[in-house]
Amino acid sequence: MACPEFEDRLIEYADIEGEARTCVDTHLAECASCRKFLEALRVVDTELTARFAEREVSAAFAPAVRRRVEREASARRLSFVPEVLDFVGWGAILALLGLMAWWILPPIPTFKANQAALSLNAALAAGGAFLLVALVIGLRSLADLKR
Repeated sequence: MACPEFEDRLIEYADIEGEARTCVDTHLAECASCRKFLEALRVVDTELTARFAEREVSAAFAPAVRRRVEREASARRLSFVPEVLDFVGWGAILALLGLMAWWILPPIPTFKANQAALSLNAALAAGGAFLLVALVIGLRSLADLKR
């Protein structure tokens, strides 16, 4: 296995020049695994060249590939839905934390008659916020799966 820092340089060995080539040559003189990797690359290159030398590509091939890549890239435009769902989800989480703090922390003194109704409303609000957070997280997961 070639040294990771030299793999890309060895793949482009035929095209590099100057100081970069000298650096790679120096490394090749010292590293047997990189020499072996370069030799394997040469064998593959020779074999591919021999196998596909007769094949001719039309002049329209490269522009057609570029058009297709551009068309597919434009078809996969990024959606802002995941970001909006993130914002809503974090907002719901903050709301839930606020409701939980309001429910758990000692209440501000109020009339006794309203205390039971206030506790019930806080419990219902916290439960609703929890369900809302679960729904938003589920929608976010669905949006990630569709991406």
